[in-house]
Amino acid sequence: MTDIRVGSEVRRRRNELGLTLRQVADQTELTSGFLSQVENDRVSPSLKSLSRIAEVLRTPLFHLLSTSDGDPVIRANERPTVPFSKMGVDVELLTPFRDWQLLPFQREFQPGEEFVAVRLERAREEWILIQSGSLEITLAPEETHILHSGDTIHFESSRLVKIANNTDKPATYLCMMTPPGI
Repeated sequence: MTDIRVGSEVRRRRNELGLTLRQVADQTELTSGFLSQVENDRVSPSLKSLSRIAEVLRTPLFHLLSTSDGDPVIRANERPTVPFSKMGVDVELLTPFRDWQLLPFQREFQPGEEFVAVRLERAREEWILIQSGSLEITLAPEETHILHSGDTIHFESSRLVKIANNTDKPATYLCMMTPPGI
C-alpha cells in the first residue's frame, strides 16, 4: 500500500466539528504533534491510528481513505483494502468517491466463514451480486436465501442478520450500498 494522504480531509472535518488538535489528540490518545504531521501529509498514519481519528471525527474510515483526486478509475491491482467500520471485516473499495450516495465494494468469503451483521441506526440499501461460489444470506425476520454465482439480492441494510459461506470453496461478492451516515 502506498502512503496514506488524508491530511486535508482530516483538517477539514476537524474544523467542521470545531475541534482543536489538542482535543482530537486527547480523544485518540495520539499526540497533537503527530496529528499536525498527519494533517500536513508529512507522515502516513497506520490504519489503526486513522481508524481512531475517524471515530473521533465521527466519519466513516473510508471517507478519509478516499482517493478522489478527479480520476474516476481504480485499477484492479490498485484497489484500496480497508477495514469497514466496527464490523471487523476488510473490504476492497471499488470507487474513489467517498461523498457520493453509492459505495461499491468487493469481498471474498473463505469456506466456513460467517459474518454476523452489526445493526445500524439508519436503514440503508444494499445490493449484492454473487460473483463466484455460493453464499447464504439471512435477513430478519427469519428469511434465508442461498445465492449462487450470478444471483443478486436487494434489501434494507437493517434487515441483514448474517452472510455465511457454508461450502468448501471461496465465494466472492460485489456489494453496492448507500454508505452509513456520520
